[in-house]
Amino acid sequence: MFTEKIHFRITYYLLLGAMVTSPFTIFFMLPIAILLILNSLLQGDFKNRWQRISQNGLAPYFWIYTSFYLLYALGMIYTQNIWSGLSNLENKLWFLIAPFIIFSLPNEHFTWKIRNRLVFVFILFTTLMAFTNMGISLVQYLQTKNPFLFFYEKASHMPYWRPMHPTYLSMYITFSFVAALYYLYFSPVVLKKWKRTVLVGSLPILFIFNYLLQSKAGLIVFFVMLLISTLYLMNRIKIQLVKSFLFVLLLGAFVFVTLRYGSETMNRMAEAMKDITRNEQQDDGEWHATESASQRLTVWKIATQQSVKHLPIGVGTGDAVDVMVEQYKVLGYKKLYEDRLNPHNQYLQTFLTLGILGLLSILVFFGYPFYQTIKCQKLLFMAFLCIVMPNLLTESMFETGSGANFIALFMCILTYDAFGRAGVPTHKP
Repeated sequence: MFTEKIHFRITYYLLLGAMVTSPFTIFFMLPIAILLILNSLLQGDFKNRWQRISQNGLAPYFWIYTSFYLLYALGMIYTQNIWSGLSNLENKLWFLIAPFIIFSLPNEHFTWKIRNRLVFVFILFTTLMAFTNMGISLVQYLQTKNPFLFFYEKASHMPYWRPMHPTYLSMYITFSFVAALYYLYFSPVVLKKWKRTVLVGSLPILFIFNYLLQSKAGLIVFFVMLLISTLYLMNRIKIQLVKSFLFVLLLGAFVFVTLRYGSETMNRMAEAMKDITRNEQQDDGEWHATESASQRLTVWKIATQQSVKHLPIGVGTGDAVDVMVEQYKVLGYKKLYEDRLNPHNQYLQTFLTLGILGLLSILVFFGYPFYQTIKCQKLLFMAFLCIVMPNLLTESMFETGSGANFIALFMCILTYDAFGRAGVPTHKP
């Protein structure tokens, strides 16, 4: 009914819509996914599109990414909580549709310019999201004179009915920050002045808001990426020992002051250090609201024990949280039981859910492309993986739309950009 170019334009505008809306809310991601599926079905021509995936050199990545979802689908066979399993599959829908839809796009249409426009739009709207959130906090502060309104969960205001968790926003911001640096220094074409201005202007906004979010894992990943990125940029042409030493000293001093003198109410990094070193847990199995670090240590231990207990195939797609909650009840952890905490570690969550195959699948899911980015020196994709993989150690990010949509979508866009057999423009003199 439509030409291939029209179907591509529809796909492009839907992906653009995902870039615009996802920093603010995940509400539109399922409708966008459904529209992408409908457009793909109407386009048809599946044989030639599959051949294009192979011709683009992306077949190995297609099978690695989609097999991860298919394992979860197989896990429905032996799960007991069917509704939870179906919800789980819905959260991970982008892991199924993104590889085929994106990898089969013709490289004469899905050019370097188009791919990187998508990333640029995400940077732009993530910056706008950060600026808007800080603006809302400022208005609330002027009304109440309460400085805590700038920090952690109170720093996130969108969507208003259920603001996004700081850890996920921190991951978006860290990637946007690093991507902005990448395009400023490594763009293969000369950036227009307004684009360079936007990218430069985004850096301080993203830095400040990331600190205000006070995500412990997010801040650690951000400062590590900031350290690595800055040292690399300083020394990529000529070794600058003095400048490098001064930067490490400056960043180290900032982190030390943050940890040493930050108050417990506004500095969750200092709070976490005190929580772990104090290691005081009430006899009734309850925790104070500030003791999330020690909670995680307990949850990880229980998740590991249950994963080993349910080898080799795991508990099934919908039963991981139910198994954890039952164990909390047995061990007398009231707060964990009432909050129905998942393992708060995606690797453990997948291991518990799908057993040995699940754990191998998620390790290959990230391990193979990470090896290829090092081998082929694909810096932006490598940075993305270095941001995502540590964040999965402290959150079960594939179990929520905020994590699963972002990771699945950018895995495919950056895979195409890094390894697809499409031309990349050369830098203009």
